[in-house]
Amino acid sequence: MNNSLQTDSDMMGLGEAEAIEIDVDAEKPEQGVELHIGSNVFRTTNGVVKLQGKEQIVLEVRPDSPALLLTMDFYDEQGQRIGHLRRNILSAAGASRFAVSVNTTPDATLDEPYTVTVSDKATGTKVIEVHLLQRRKIRLTGGQFHTHRGELVSISPHYCRIGSGLTMFGDVVESRGGAATIG
Repeated sequence: MNNSLQTDSDMMGLGEAEAIEIDVDAEKPEQGVELHIGSNVFRTTNGVVKLQGKEQIVLEVRPDSPALLLTMDFYDEQGQRIGHLRRNILSAAGASRFAVSVNTTPDATLDEPYTVTVSDKATGTKVIEVHLLQRRKIRLTGGQFHTHRGELVSISPHYCRIGSGLTMFGDVVESRGGAATIG
């Protein structure tokens, strides 16, 4: 009579000494960065956000001295580049218009995570706010900026919107080591 609970090793003719044990509870190395943009989750990304086909945001985590680094191009309503931020440092062109605030407390927690905020000096509005929650989880919680085509990007904790044509909320995307692509 066949035993339906017979193990694979018994079926393959392996003795107990030859059976291979697999530890399913063992920690697996995390790969890529998980980006939360509004309520959308982009898993295993390379930290790049493509908006309307162009790489506009790059997020990096420096694990040795924990830091969150933001690189981003800023555009106006006509799609003209008006500033550039490279690893939390503004270029000369953007320094007069934008301000960068970096919170890198050594005891960052989920209540007070590592944070990079860029704001418009003239209006005081947040251009973008990014939080590092864990080694590989980054959350873009808010922002108002333009793409290279001049369309307004609005990010809130609930959605990500580009212009009046695309609104994403609650999507989960597997990026497989590539960029988080929106629009």
